Amino acid sequence: MANKVLTVSLVLLVFGFSALMAQDAPKVEKLLDEINPWVTTDTTKILAYIDSCNTVTNDMLESSKFWEPTVRDLSFLLGIDYLGSPQIDNTGRNYFMMRLTGESSALFYSDGSMGWPIQLTPNNWANEGFTLSSYTVHPSGDFFLVRVNKFGDEMHDIWHFTRAGQFRPLLESRTERYGGIMFDDNNPDIFYFYIDNKTTMYFARYTISAGKVDTLYTEPGSFYPADYKDGKIIYVRSMSFSSAQLMLYDINTNDVTELSDTLNFWAADFTEDGRIITLTTAKSKDDEFMKFCLLDPDKPKKFKLIFDPKMESEEFAFFGKQGIGVATLNKDGYSELTAFDLDGNMVPVPKMDIGVISEFGTSAITGNDLGDVVFSFTSPVAPPTVYKFRLGETKLEQFGRVSTFGFDFSDITVDVIRYKSEDGWEIPALIYIPASAKKDGTNPAIIDYHGGPPSQSRPYFQRNLAFALSKGFIFMRPNVRGSSGYGPAYEQADNLEKRFEALKDAEHAIDYLIDEGWSSPDRIAIWGASYGGYTVNWLATHCPEKIACVVSDVGVSEIDHDILHSPAVFRDTYEKEYGQVGSKLVRSLSPIFYAENASKPILVTGGFNDPRVPPSDPRRFAYVLNKLGKPVWYYEDVKQGHGSSFKAQLIRDLARNYVFTMNHVMK
Repeated sequence: MANKVLTVSLVLLVFGFSALMAQDAPKVEKLLDEINPWVTTDTTKILAYIDSCNTVTNDMLESSKFWEPTVRDLSFLLGIDYLGSPQIDNTGRNYFMMRLTGESSALFYSDGSMGWPIQLTPNNWANEGFTLSSYTVHPSGDFFLVRVNKFGDEMHDIWHFTRAGQFRPLLESRTERYGGIMFDDNNPDIFYFYIDNKTTMYFARYTISAGKVDTLYTEPGSFYPADYKDGKIIYVRSMSFSSAQLMLYDINTNDVTELSDTLNFWAADFTEDGRIITLTTAKSKDDEFMKFCLLDPDKPKKFKLIFDPKMESEEFAFFGKQGIGVATLNKDGYSELTAFDLDGNMVPVPKMDIGVISEFGTSAITGNDLGDVVFSFTSPVAPPTVYKFRLGETKLEQFGRVSTFGFDFSDITVDVIRYKSEDGWEIPALIYIPASAKKDGTNPAIIDYHGGPPSQSRPYFQRNLAFALSKGFIFMRPNVRGSSGYGPAYEQADNLEKRFEALKDAEHAIDYLIDEGWSSPDRIAIWGASYGGYTVNWLATHCPEKIACVVSDVGVSEIDHDILHSPAVFRDTYEKEYGQVGSKLVRSLSPIFYAENASKPILVTGGFNDPRVPPSDPRRFAYVLNKLGKPVWYYEDVKQGHGSSFKAQLIRDLARNYVFTMNHVMK
C-alpha cells in the first residue's frame, strides 16, 4: 500500500507541477477582457451573439448529408416512451410519469396494475415552457403536490391537484425554488418544504386552506430536509459532494441539534418510535461503503450498525409502519433489491433480471403505509417501466407496458471492462460494441463522460444507443475516479489536486480504444455534458492528437467563473471539491487557459436558463476558441436550461451531436 501511495504522489508531483506552471495565457486573458464586460449582463449583445452563432452552427449541420436521416431515425427512437417515478397511496391507486401524449412527461394514475392510465397534468404546460420536475402524493390520496419548472430554469413551483382532477398553483416564482416536500402526519392541511433563493435557504411551512407561508429556519450554506415527524425535521447539512452533518430541527423550540460529526449521509428517516435510520459512513472505514445505522436523537453521535450491504446502496425507502427498509445495491452499475428490518434481519424481496432501479432527480422506490412497494426498472434491452410488490413477498406486478413500435433492442449488449490508468488504478467502464466491429482500428467510436462529478454511467435503456450501434459506433462510458458506485474512497479520489489523476483516467479511456485495436485517433469522438463537458474541454486542450472531434454540452471551462456565477449556497461545496476561488489550483484545472492547445473541431453548447453551469461559461469558451482561430461551433438554446426539457429539443440535441460527430469520423 505504501508503494502505491508513493507512486500516486510521484505522478501527482510530475503532472501537477507541469499543469500548475502552465498558467501564463496572455492571449486568453486579453480575449476574456473583451467579452467579460457584456457576457453576463448585456442581454441585447448576448442574444445577438447567440443568434449569430446558432445560425452558423445550424447551417453547418443542416447542410450535412447526415442531418435529415439522423433526425428521422432519432424521432422514431425518441418516440418510444417510458413509465417512471412511481408512487402509491393508501387506497392502492398507482401514480407514475409518462410522456405518452405530449412533448414532456405528464403525471398519470391507474387503479389496477395493468389498468387504463388516466392523465392528470395538462399537455398545454409545454406551450408555456413548464415541465414536471417531481410530485408528492398525500398518503390519503385526496391530493398531491406537483413541482414544475420553466424552460429548464429549475426554479421549481408547487401546484396543488385534487383526486378529482382540479389543480391550482400554490407557490410560483422565477427567483425562488421550492422542494423537499414533507406532509404533516397529523394535519393534511399543512406541509413543510424548503425555499432556495440562490443566496439563502429556509425551512418553511405551508397552510393549504389559508395559502399561507411561514418561514421557520435558516443557516448559511446548503441544507436539505430528509424527514418530518411530530414537529421535528431531520436534515442534512451539506459540506461537499461527499461530506455532511446530520441535524435535527425542532420547530416548536427553534432548537438545532448536531446528530453527527462531519461524515456522509444518503438517507435518513424517522422510525415509529422516534429513532432515526440512516445510510451513513458513521460505521465505515475510509475504504468501506456506507452502512445502515440507527440513531437515538437523545443520544447524538452514537450510531448502531444494523445492516452492512458491502456495496453501494443508493435507492432507499423506509416503511415505518412495518419497520422495514428497502434498498437497491449497486453492483458494477446493475441493481439488486434487498430489504431488512430494524434488527438487521433480511426480508424476502423479488429477484430482478439484470438491470437498473434508479432515476435521476427523483426516488425510484416508494410505497404506502400498507406495505406496498413500487419501483422503476430498466435494462439495456427494456424501456423503463414500473413494478409493485408487497413487503415480505416475492411476487411482482407490472403497472403497464411500453411499446417499442416493433424495434428490436435485444441485440444491444454492454460489457463492463476495466482499463489501467497512468498510476495503476483500474478504471471501470461500460462498452457497447456492434456485432460487426473488428479490432482493426477502423471503427468509429464515441467516448461519453458522465456529469457529476459524483455520478455513474449505468446500463440504462438508451434509445439513442440503438442509433449509434446501427451506424457502427463503438460507445464507451468510463466511470473515472470521482464517480459514485464504487465506495467513498473512489468517489473522493478526484478532490482538489487529485483531479489531475481523474483527468488522466479520462484520457486513458481513449488510449484503451486505440491500444485494443477498436479505433484510432481520427475515428474517436469525445462527448460530455455538465461535468462531462468539463472533462472533454480538458481533453480537447491536453491531448488533441488522440481524438477527431469534441462535443461539449453545457460544460465548465473556467472553474472560478462557474463558482462565482452559480448560486452562493453551493460555493463551499464547490470549493471543497475543486479548490478555493482565485487559487492557483483552480486556475490550473480550468481548460480555458489551455485553449491555445486545442486543434480538433469542437461543438460547444449552452443553455440560456441553465442554473448549474452559467451559460456565460460556455459562451466565453467558444468566443476564446473562435478568436484564437480554432475550429469551434457554438449553439445555445434560449428556451433550455441544463439540458433539454422537451422531446423536440432532445431529438435536435442528439441529432446535433451525432451529425457533428459523423461529419468528422465517418470515412
